[in-house]
Amino acid sequence: MNENQISVVIPTFNRPSFLKRAMESVLKQTYQNVEIIVVVDGVSNATEQLVDEIKAKSTTKITLIQTEEKVGGSEARNIGIRAATGELIALLDDDDEWFENKLTSQIALLKQKNLTTDTAFLCFTTLLRYKEKDQETYTPLPNVNYEESGKSKIADYLFETEGLRNIGFIQTSTVLVPKWMAIETPFTVGLPKHQDWDWLLKLDKEQNLTIIQDTEPQIIYHSDVPKDTRIGYINRWRFTEQWGADHKAVFSSQGYDSFILNYVMLSIAEDSQLTKKERIKELKVRWKTLSFKTKIRPYSWKMIIYMMNALKNG
Repeated sequence: MNENQISVVIPTFNRPSFLKRAMESVLKQTYQNVEIIVVVDGVSNATEQLVDEIKAKSTTKITLIQTEEKVGGSEARNIGIRAATGELIALLDDDDEWFENKLTSQIALLKQKNLTTDTAFLCFTTLLRYKEKDQETYTPLPNVNYEESGKSKIADYLFETEGLRNIGFIQTSTVLVPKWMAIETPFTVGLPKHQDWDWLLKLDKEQNLTIIQDTEPQIIYHSDVPKDTRIGYINRWRFTEQWGADHKAVFSSQGYDSFILNYVMLSIAEDSQLTKKERIKELKVRWKTLSFKTKIRPYSWKMIIYMMNALKNG
């Protein structure tokens, strides 16, 4: 693979301090053939001012697109992808940060695997995350590397569990894909949650996908973002349950049960809009749907402990 241009698409809205960190991590990349496309979901004067300031100090091509009306994160990414001039698309959420060799390492891996921009591939990286701002030790994700997992379907990799832990984890800021594929299989517009999962499952369904992972951590998944501004943290368990039901056909039975435990039942237990009695009633309904094999697994009992703590503290 030659030095293909990589278009870095960053959706954002009125979070200039986070966006600044994200953009600077792109500008520090050892791989230099990049352009940055910042897509504002709406209009933000503060974001425009920041981008203008960074553009004035940089030789990297930087494009700012403001959508005027709110379109959501999925369509913001689609707009950025359509505007891209590079053969490759790298996605970056505005509250995440890349290490300087992120793109260089992914390009090297593509060359090693003899993958070209004509191939339908998904190249993702391991990431580091932390739960508290002052936490010194970062936790790497995924828990099990893709190749070592033996999974051939993304749904199995993302949602199945092993022992007391989840197996896989793929996050938008880790992903590098060919532009044509991102155009052909866009993000689903209008989803209030699970935009990344939905897109990954679509790719697996619509493309003859080759999946590879850079097992070295290449990004920091930051935890200094207010939880009410990060889509993944917002408790919308009813939507989550419906989304899972809509995609149930691509889940294994173990993966679907784990999804219900992890993302529906735990969220119910944490739902402060319901009384404790209401939450227990909802949990009992979902527990009955789980298979006997799931109910006796150590992972399920771990989740029960989490749910009990949530009920106690809620």
